[in-house]
Amino acid sequence: MEELLRVGLSPNESKCYIALLNLGSASANEISRESGIHRVAVYDALRGLREKGLVSQILKANKMLFEAANPEKIEEIIKEKEQELESVRMQIPALLKHFHSSKERQEVHNFKGLAGLKTILQDMLRSKTEILDFGAEFKVKEFLGSYYISWDRERLKNKIKMRIVANAKIKPVKMKLAEIKYVPERLASSASTYIYENKVAMMMWVENPVGIIIEHSTVAESYRNYFEYLWGVSKA
Repeated sequence: MEELLRVGLSPNESKCYIALLNLGSASANEISRESGIHRVAVYDALRGLREKGLVSQILKANKMLFEAANPEKIEEIIKEKEQELESVRMQIPALLKHFHSSKERQEVHNFKGLAGLKTILQDMLRSKTEILDFGAEFKVKEFLGSYYISWDRERLKNKIKMRIVANAKIKPVKMKLAEIKYVPERLASSASTYIYENKVAMMMWVENPVGIIIEHSTVAESYRNYFEYLWGVSKA
């Protein structure tokens, strides 16, 4: 019976077909007794076997009977499946083309601890675009101290510009190659969001700092649009 399963028959279809091979012409009740399958399930199985061409239906003495087709029909089913699989195989090059030209796949990288946040900042130093920053209260300077000073020096060396929407409570702040605007003090934040290239980086300034980088152009563009709105309503 296992071989019949491999060519696409269900377990009940396999049992019914084997029962019919043993019985010859038989009614649904007889097939049910021979196969051990409930009569209702037998009708479902017979329907499937008829669709596959493995069972025929005859009316004899006003009684509905079923007969198994010659097992050579299974050879035809195997050939049909082989042809179908070959047809699918021929489509693989086209599918690969779609795969390689498909929409960008999203990548999310998680980081923990101050060492992890430093990894995010190092990634920003390779940016070919300006860095947009909002939710900033300069927690980065509070948590990373001298490292942040060195990082900003490297940013200037790489000529990476920044635009920052910061909390007014840290006003005034001056940074080279950076424009800064402010939102009201009531809009406090324990997280900083950075947008650069096709990436969004978020740093959560909590007891055990965590951060993530989302690498996806559509996501980055959405955040960039949100930043531009904040930039437009914030004050210098």
